Amino acid sequence: MNVTDVLGESELFHNLDSAHLKTVAGMCRGTSSRKDTTLFIEGDEATELYVLQSGRAVLEMQLHPMLDEGPVIPTPLEVVSEGGCFGWSALVEPYSYTLSARCLTNCTVLAVKGSRLRDAMASDSDLNGEIMKALAELIALRLVETRIRLSSGFGFILQGHEISTSI
Repeated sequence: MNVTDVLGESELFHNLDSAHLKTVAGMCRGTSSRKDTTLFIEGDEATELYVLQSGRAVLEMQLHPMLDEGPVIPTPLEVVSEGGCFGWSALVEPYSYTLSARCLTNCTVLAVKGSRLRDAMASDSDLNGEIMKALAELIALRLVETRIRLSSGFGFILQGHEISTSI
């Protein structure tokens, strides 16, 4: 599958026309990462947006102990599968990742340089409108799903044995 096809099937870029898909494709670099590789860490400068081409990744929040004693606890909030996008913070100020991303399996991703995409969006209002609409939908969906997981206790189940070995 070529880069424009991967982008066209992704949750963030699926509504773009072929010209815009080609524009974004020109900003992508493909990369592969092995299972348990951390792609970025919560709080780091967000320089790239990722489209998962194959594999599964987990988005984790770093929970700090209440009394500043003990280790930081990585808490899974979302599992991303093929076509999923993450690292959206590369498009939104202050350009700082709000979660960490780690590969649950061997993964292939398209990495889009955030500054290049922001420049393209600034000069093309149609591209900007389509991406920001899809981004707002993605963020809203993730917020709702995270609230459901945390209120049901599922977030803590994800943290256990099952996520580290079988997802």
